[in-house]
Amino acid sequence: MSRKKRPQTRPGTRLRCTRCGCYAPKDLASKAAENWSGKYEGGRIALVLCPPCQTPLEHVAAEVNGIEVAAGQADGGRYLPDPVLCITGTLEDPGTVLYGRDHLQRISVAGQAETVALVQLPADTRCVPITGGVMVYLPGSQRAP
Repeated sequence: MSRKKRPQTRPGTRLRCTRCGCYAPKDLASKAAENWSGKYEGGRIALVLCPPCQTPLEHVAAEVNGIEVAAGQADGGRYLPDPVLCITGTLEDPGTVLYGRDHLQRISVAGQAETVALVQLPADTRCVPITGGVMVYLPGSQRAP
């Protein structure tokens, strides 16, 4: 009989590899955790993989994602994980949606809000979609493209 694995979304629980079940390091920012990879869905961790359980393709994809985030941060950007809605203006006068239109469409179709973070940004902000979220470049913090 096959056991269906559920997403690991309960706060405060220690993460386990989705494939083999071994525990992830408690400190996910530690050296011991640097080769673990994870996948976010709906702003929550859907799965984590220990280094031995990752396929070579999954390992390379995680490395590329990490490099993409590091490069954006080196250029003055700030990474925000999905689901996030970036707007200019205020809630009363929202201005422009810079990022997250797809999240708004899903909310409209489903009739309920997911755990979307709302971020209000200055008008000259630049948002660049990257894997799993968006890189936000505030005015004055971005380098010339």
